[in-house]
Amino acid sequence: MKDRNGSTITSKQLIFIIVGSQVGIRLMYMPRVLTAIARQDAWIAVLIASIVPIISLFLIDRLGKRLPEMGFAQMSQELFGKFLGSILIIVFIGYVIGYMSIIMRFFSEVTKLYLLPKTPLAVILLMYVFLVVYVANKGARVIGRLNDLLFYLILVTFLLLIIPAGQGDYTYLLPIGEAGLGGIARGFVTAGYYYAGIEVLLVYYSLVNKKDEIFKAGLTAIAITTAFYVSIVVICELVFGISGLQKHLFPGFILLKIVQIPIFERLEFIFLFFWLGIGARPAINMCFAASLAFTQLLKLDEKKYLIYPLILIAVSIFILALLPSDILVVFNLRTFSGYGFYLIGIIYPLLFLIMSIIHEEKVKQNA
Repeated sequence: MKDRNGSTITSKQLIFIIVGSQVGIRLMYMPRVLTAIARQDAWIAVLIASIVPIISLFLIDRLGKRLPEMGFAQMSQELFGKFLGSILIIVFIGYVIGYMSIIMRFFSEVTKLYLLPKTPLAVILLMYVFLVVYVANKGARVIGRLNDLLFYLILVTFLLLIIPAGQGDYTYLLPIGEAGLGGIARGFVTAGYYYAGIEVLLVYYSLVNKKDEIFKAGLTAIAITTAFYVSIVVICELVFGISGLQKHLFPGFILLKIVQIPIFERLEFIFLFFWLGIGARPAINMCFAASLAFTQLLKLDEKKYLIYPLILIAVSIFILALLPSDILVVFNLRTFSGYGFYLIGIIYPLLFLIMSIIHEEKVKQNA
């Protein structure tokens, strides 16, 4: 198999790349958003919504098994023709730019609010953009190793969150089911796009060295993400209650401020430094995917020219991230970008799979 950009990845690294693409800054605000919709049953909505990335994984895996050695761009043009296939690739790249501009703006806002209040937002954002370009240009193998390392940092953070959870009130979770099917269903739709990130598999699939392990690796990643999501929602409900959650813009970070460990003061600042890397993971993973698709679209040497689309994509993200006037506008845009995940994560692989079946039938008829 051709070693794209000087690297291939293992199925274990794929697990951490998928988790890294899904778990990021959204942990900080997700409990507030979902409890406003599904009340104390928000954790149920999150749990049920895990079916969304599983469907995406299944479709992408079926598609990949039909065309295992084709990159995303080559696959698009092979199945849909050069013109329409190119349009689909450009839409994918546009989705990544739009979605990551929102994620990066969120993370820059949190960094400014809690760590660097006197630093201009543009400077903070530029710092993250440089980080994304630098790491993503190192290739898939380095990205896989970085996601592996940062996974254990976030795991440590979560284990420490057990401390405030132990002091919470379990009655805040009761009565179970009070939100009704309607509330849980609305929460399901919203929670579904918090699993955005699985769609990077459209590009990373061809880079995995053992294709038969991809589906199992994907399921493992989704299970880990689901565990993180359900845990953070339940812990926030136990500590703050439904009404208390609506008073905090980023309740997940407030939890870190509650954790007290002897000899460590202002522990939240230590955690926030961890999150500087953890929060940048989705942008690193997805910008690499978009840049790789771009170089494949132009049929360029990926190892030599990957840096140029990376810079172009990063600059686009930087500009778009600065456009919203305040954080409330960003929250509104988050909803629209979330629905973009349903397009790229579900509709895309479904259309590609259907076209691959039609294409296969045509080849058999012409044989």
